Amino acid sequence: MSWIESVDAGTPWEAVLGQRPELLTRYREFYRTLWDDALVPRRILELCRLRVASIHDCAQEWAIRDAEVALSEAELGALARGDFSGFSPEEKTALAVAEQMPYAHHQITDQEVAELNRALGSPAAVALLTALAFFDVTCRLKLVLEVDLLPAELAEPPLCEGALV
Repeated sequence: MSWIESVDAGTPWEAVLGQRPELLTRYREFYRTLWDDALVPRRILELCRLRVASIHDCAQEWAIRDAEVALSEAELGALARGDFSGFSPEEKTALAVAEQMPYAHHQITDQEVAELNRALGSPAAVALLTALAFFDVTCRLKLVLEVDLLPAELAEPPLCEGALV
């Protein structure tokens, strides 16, 4: 369990963030928006979330799966290795930027953002870049706060409904 004193909550992550109930509420609302606004295809969000988790070696985030997206073991292995060859052109474009977010975000080029715009449209490109930053910070927090691992397959995108894993 985290070195942070936990509060009575449903999951380890909720127990830690529950130290600041208002922050937990805002976190849920913001994260839910990333999935609910449907600007970025759910599959792309899931691929990028898992790639960022893999780069961070964040088992707490990697263990969560979106049941609707239902990635195959081959796809999960490819994400873990950073091999995007089997993904669609739009997915490759998004994953190329996701690849840089954790440790090379300053190297994301105007050309790569323009490619996101062409592949997804400007509103979706902004939504995806925001989601990538949020996935990055979620992994960093789960690691630094030593949140317990809780594997889960969620019927809804992570955080949209039910417990915050």
